[in-house]
Amino acid sequence: MDSLRRWALWVAVAAILLAVLACVGAGVVVSPPPLGERIAALAQPGASLPEGVDAGDVAAIAEDGAFGAEAEDPPGLGIPFLALPLALTLLMVGLMALPLLIGHRAGALVNGIASLVGGLGAAVAGVLLALLAFAALTTMVALFLAAPFGTLAYLAVFGFFDVGASAAILGAALVLQLAAVAFLIVAQPRMLGSKRMVFFLLLVLLLTLLTMVLHSVVPGIVVSIADALAALITAVVGAVWGFLVLIGGVVAVLKQLSLGRQGGGALRERDAGTATVPTAGA
Repeated sequence: MDSLRRWALWVAVAAILLAVLACVGAGVVVSPPPLGERIAALAQPGASLPEGVDAGDVAAIAEDGAFGAEAEDPPGLGIPFLALPLALTLLMVGLMALPLLIGHRAGALVNGIASLVGGLGAAVAGVLLALLAFAALTTMVALFLAAPFGTLAYLAVFGFFDVGASAAILGAALVLQLAAVAFLIVAQPRMLGSKRMVFFLLLVLLLTLLTMVLHSVVPGIVVSIADALAALITAVVGAVWGFLVLIGGVVAVLKQLSLGRQGGGALRERDAGTATVPTAGA
């Protein structure tokens, strides 16, 4: 086997970690204007309003204060949810490199335990995130279709999505992922000889591209709905991926325990045979 270039491996790990941090911190960067500014923008002449909604309806609801304080922080889920498959990618890279760093015998058991714990956490997180994304998606769709006042509430709360900032973050995450792949090849070309590794690396790249596409192909007022749809797809994929890692971890741990029992039995038989030799000679 070719020697492992550890510096390149650490650069790849750092690139994936930076991508995770960029997605987690997206909520700080991708944020809409204050609620008052959003309502004022909707009430301006020439504002893009759906059919059946006019500026008078906007002014009436703004005077009533019907939106409430909860409208200050509409959820942007698509980019933060990408942190889940990226974290699983980081786990898989670490597990693939572990035998090269500490040896196959010690790495097998650590690999199984890490897969078990990481897969369980990812599966649970994926299910919870999928439920959250589904609730957000159904709420936004219901509001958008409930013209005129529900549609107005949707526009004020969710109709202002910072597409430019989200595109910048997704572009940076995509570049970091591609850099990680390149440095993994430099570190150890055979690490990408695993079809499973290649599949999951491509999967997280496709999820990032899917989020970028959904943000860019729909009209601006419904980007939040497309974002929630991307988040739902990402969460479901992350949950399934976590379950697969969990199953692999359970199998690996059980295999190591079985090998340990077999090795212990063979050692006890050898010790017993050694102990009976002097007795027979006597």
